[in-house]
Amino acid sequence: SRMVVFEIDQSRPQAWKRPRLVELGFGIPPFLRLVPVDFEAGDVWPERLTAAGFDTARPAIVASTGVSMYLTKEAVTATLCQIATFAPGSTFAMSFMLPIEMLDPDVRPGVEQAAAGARAAGTPFLSFFTPEEMLTLAREAGFKGVQHVSAAALAERYFAGRSDGLRPPNNSEELLVATT
Repeated sequence: SRMVVFEIDQSRPQAWKRPRLVELGFGIPPFLRLVPVDFEAGDVWPERLTAAGFDTARPAIVASTGVSMYLTKEAVTATLCQIATFAPGSTFAMSFMLPIEMLDPDVRPGVEQAAAGARAAGTPFLSFFTPEEMLTLAREAGFKGVQHVSAAALAERYFAGRSDGLRPPNNSEELLVATT
């Protein structure tokens, strides 16, 4: 009940989300702050976040999933550098896509189709990272603790023992967990 959620996204998707939440009967909950930001346009997102009520003096949990592939490596690096300055005790979890040549052969066609679909929709995949590259970027950004969590480890933790056989691909989207 004391948690405040700050959702950062481009202004166009957020303009769609606001009325959609109302239409579905949820409204805009008092704990939710929708903060429009365009990372590629040079928006100073930490200032927008603070203006929306984010307290930079308190530790935060920041999740960024399904985003890094749409940003340039420069924007990803800048984002890492900004979040690394958050209050000590903050945790950042970010998914990232492996380079296509690192994918298992049975996963590649699906990722290539997803990339083609994203490109056709005007939102191409721009960045792919090896786990070592992502860990290095996070360390260089100033995070004190960095960890790579593989898609296989996530699947084992959250999908083991399912009777329907549902599992995410073995190695496509990986996870960085970093602490300040």
